[in-house]
Amino acid sequence: MATLKEIAQAAHVSMATVSNVINGNHHKVSSETVERVEKLAREMGYVPNQAARSLAQRESRFIAIISQAGKGDNILTNPYNAQYIGALTVDLHEKGYYPLIRFTNDFKDIDTDLRGWNVAGAIFNGSYSRYLKQIRSLPSIPIVFTDCYFRVPGINHVGVDDDMGGQLAGEYLGKMGHRKVAFLAADLDSSEVDQHRRAGFEAGLKEYDVELPDRWTFRHADIRPGTEYTEALYQELYSAMQTEDRPTAFFCTSDAIALQLHRLMGRMSLRVPEDVSIIGFDDLPFTQQYSLPLTTIHQDVDQKAHLVVDMLSRHIQDKTLPSERTVVGVSLVERGSVRNLGTKEETARE
Repeated sequence: MATLKEIAQAAHVSMATVSNVINGNHHKVSSETVERVEKLAREMGYVPNQAARSLAQRESRFIAIISQAGKGDNILTNPYNAQYIGALTVDLHEKGYYPLIRFTNDFKDIDTDLRGWNVAGAIFNGSYSRYLKQIRSLPSIPIVFTDCYFRVPGINHVGVDDDMGGQLAGEYLGKMGHRKVAFLAADLDSSEVDQHRRAGFEAGLKEYDVELPDRWTFRHADIRPGTEYTEALYQELYSAMQTEDRPTAFFCTSDAIALQLHRLMGRMSLRVPEDVSIIGFDDLPFTQQYSLPLTTIHQDVDQKAHLVVDMLSRHIQDKTLPSERTVVGVSLVERGSVRNLGTKEETARE
């Protein structure tokens, strides 16, 4: 790989001139020299060292993307995470930033990385409530949180209306005549997103005088096929679906969980929607690759990523801006995974 010195020698100019051309300071160099240096840089295979440029210019172009994950977990196997982080990366590139992705759930790792990476800003995905005090003591860099529920002054946040999404699902099942419903979450005990979707779901069901029984609240759904958690979930579901008073519909807190549920129902020889109805959450494009026409709660993941990057870039450019909170709306997309059991009035007469 060519160096600035080698390009300068080939172009018969100083290293300072080459540096100005490479760093876009073209007003200091004639147009002919700019063209000659850029041509030589391409021909000689020059690749700029972004870390060195950040240190030299005292202006970093790196953005840390911090996502919650256990040790050794690859969260990009989750379709939502893959689409969202991919969308963040595209938007960051368009604004001239470079993402540095970190999967961890340990604040000591976060602290070490952010201090060592010389980042311009950071995006925290998920709830880091227990680390909020430490995070706020990090070097003075703009931070945007996503999908968290702590309300603290001075925090930038972009989230989704999870309560409304759950409510739409509850109301829809009620409207479709379902009175025996179940709820399937990724991690209800620790995920605030799941907790808010459940709260909204219960609120929607109340409009039709329907209650969500604890015995039909499945708190942990590992979406990875073949894991011990998946098998344990199957046994829980199998027990529930063998009773005469079994649920007729499930609300799942993600499309990935909904499709996993569909597979598990298939193992029981139960059909969707003839035997059991399913609603998902996210409306991700990958669901269209499956035979199940999934009714789901739509959130615009690409828009969410765009709002995060736009908010962060504005706070990087002007660190005096006041903190911001933005909530992305949701809507119900009706396809074919929910069976109509009758209207509220018809069900009451029965």
